[in-house]
Amino acid sequence: MRCFLLCLGILLASGAPAAAATPDAPLQARLDLADRFVRLVELIRDSLPPPQWLRDGDQLVFWSGMEPDSGTWMLVSARTGAMKPLLPGAELRLQLSRLMGKTIQLPRWMEFAIAPDQRGIVFRFEGRPFGLGLSDGRVTALAPTDRAALALSRSNLLSPEGQSVALQREGGFAVLGGDGRTLVERGGEENYDWQLPDKAWSPNGRFLMVWRNDLRAVHKIPIVDYTSALERVTLTPYVKTGTPLARSELYVVEPATGRVTRIPPAEGETYDWFAGWRHDGGEALILHLSRDGKRMELSAVEPGSGKSRRILREERLESFVGGLDFAVEGWARQITPLPDNTGFLWMSERDGWRHVYLYDYAGRLVRQITRGAFPVHRVAGVAPKGDAVFLVASADSTAPYEHLLYRGSVKGGALKRLSSGSGMHGISLSPSGDYYIDAWSSRVQPRIRDVASTDGKTRFRLTTADASALAELGYKPPEALTVLADDGVTPLQGVLYKPRDFDPTRRYPVVVYIYAGPFITAVPWNFIGNAMSLTANAISQMGFIVMMLDARGTPGRSKAFQDVNHGRVGQTEIPDHVAGLKQAAATRPWMDLERVGITGHSWGGYFALRGMLTAPQVFKAGYAGAPGALEEEAIINEPYLGLPSENPAGYQAGSNLALAGNLQGTLKMMHGTSDVNASLSTTMRMADALIRAGKHFELLIMPGQPHSPQSTAARYHLDDINQFFVRNLGGPR
Repeated sequence: MRCFLLCLGILLASGAPAAAATPDAPLQARLDLADRFVRLVELIRDSLPPPQWLRDGDQLVFWSGMEPDSGTWMLVSARTGAMKPLLPGAELRLQLSRLMGKTIQLPRWMEFAIAPDQRGIVFRFEGRPFGLGLSDGRVTALAPTDRAALALSRSNLLSPEGQSVALQREGGFAVLGGDGRTLVERGGEENYDWQLPDKAWSPNGRFLMVWRNDLRAVHKIPIVDYTSALERVTLTPYVKTGTPLARSELYVVEPATGRVTRIPPAEGETYDWFAGWRHDGGEALILHLSRDGKRMELSAVEPGSGKSRRILREERLESFVGGLDFAVEGWARQITPLPDNTGFLWMSERDGWRHVYLYDYAGRLVRQITRGAFPVHRVAGVAPKGDAVFLVASADSTAPYEHLLYRGSVKGGALKRLSSGSGMHGISLSPSGDYYIDAWSSRVQPRIRDVASTDGKTRFRLTTADASALAELGYKPPEALTVLADDGVTPLQGVLYKPRDFDPTRRYPVVVYIYAGPFITAVPWNFIGNAMSLTANAISQMGFIVMMLDARGTPGRSKAFQDVNHGRVGQTEIPDHVAGLKQAAATRPWMDLERVGITGHSWGGYFALRGMLTAPQVFKAGYAGAPGALEEEAIINEPYLGLPSENPAGYQAGSNLALAGNLQGTLKMMHGTSDVNASLSTTMRMADALIRAGKHFELLIMPGQPHSPQSTAARYHLDDINQFFVRNLGGPR
């Protein structure tokens, strides 16, 4: 009770108007509208599950969510453009109803996979697995242990010949033979688990690569369960900057003999990823990134002997080779083995832009394949025959962030654009390399899926999303924004969101929605955007102009653009946003820079605090959600700042704790008690610093919530953000 009264006193002493327990009718209507805007994706009719290619024949299967064949799967010939339903939607419902023993209704869409024998698809309905034949349109119930049913889980890996299957089990793994007999099995220990990586099977199915992750020496953070009076505490591994990393042990498994061989680890503390196999299966390929991100190595393991050799090393002592964006997904794009087994394609920013290089397996550079003042994001595929390579790049200088498909050659030379539209393109190449699925959208064009030939001669439409319900809601795409960074030279791209009843004769308070983490871009270039842009749009419906900007220090452009804040995170991002605000408002009199707020989540929470503490004359109100800190997770911070022992000045300069005394405006922080991404201690330490500095603030603790609040807590959180800015910034004038 004493603590409750003390905390209540802190909140009431903040000087901010108290929020009403029940919003009045006009405010509630705005809150409801904002909630509808954050869930815009629910209003779009689309064929959501990714189409799947069959192994042979340039055929694919996709779920149709649109008329005239809505509610079933379609079989498509890429060669002819012919499409036909595997069975009518009504027949699918009828067959499933019979098998379920009750009348059923189909969901809007169902995930599926191609069956291992390529003769049908497998899917799950109400937790039960089913198969559907491609030729006979017959639905059959499958046993959970059926090989086809096991293909539905990405954690289960079928061997190339389709007989053996590797199963991920809690803490361990098992390999089953074609007769269902267990060939190899290993169990895990606490903080010492086994993990099956992608592409684990060798091409001939003889060997399987398996990781064992040793987190026993890793720092642990306490996660407290407050759902009963007897609290329960779980200690969760969490590698903070400067503390020991997890250790990844790689093993070669030979199921036929039961042999399990450990591979010698890389030198030093590294992050390790399994990158696949040479096409002949002679060697497995492993990537190693040093903990400071400055060194990357590629090694090869001969599976029969377990011997390892280093193929190449790339270092960048003045900056970094890879960081969190690499750890999340970049490793899967780093290397592409060539079908003829002579070498591989390697991604590097060594000339200042991310480009593609050809190496042989002796580690010799053969040639640089792509060149120019633009980044290549990934190799979409390599033709099985010939020299064609297909790349997703931002090679249009007028659209520096758009992801477009290009055709190039392993011999080098000019790229040929294959993408027919602007925006963001997701590519799925057919096994033959002759066709591809092009799933794309732009800020003004809802998602389209096309099927096209890689020679550029044919293209036809597969699906088109129906976004008419968004127009009925009053949705409008954001306004594009180009400003100069704080250096007065570098162009920055952003967007402005406006309320649906925007009136240019009025003056609106402005909210900056910020992320600015050095491993992701936030500004959307596709139609629906991302979770951050959806939230920004939702906030704008409360009567605000909301600005999003990708400042210097973020990826997706040149290496120099991202390296601006290397070793000095927190020192350039807010000045860039302030400069952008002033330039945007200079030609838009409806932006009221006397009433500016800032909000963000995670890294955005760190920068929302940063804005309030380093530019208090600009930002009058700030809401920091689950803010990170430079003392937190190593992979988030160390590649961009270096190790704390090597760059103490950079860590000190980027610390928000040291600036607590600068707070002038109204600040609120939110954190979930079960957050294992940005630990609760970040907010607790910030609260302590503010109290010591005599600065009042508001605090929302969300019991049991993870890094991003879920379910009803997500709505509560959004309402809390919106009401906070309404109270502190007011509305249009």
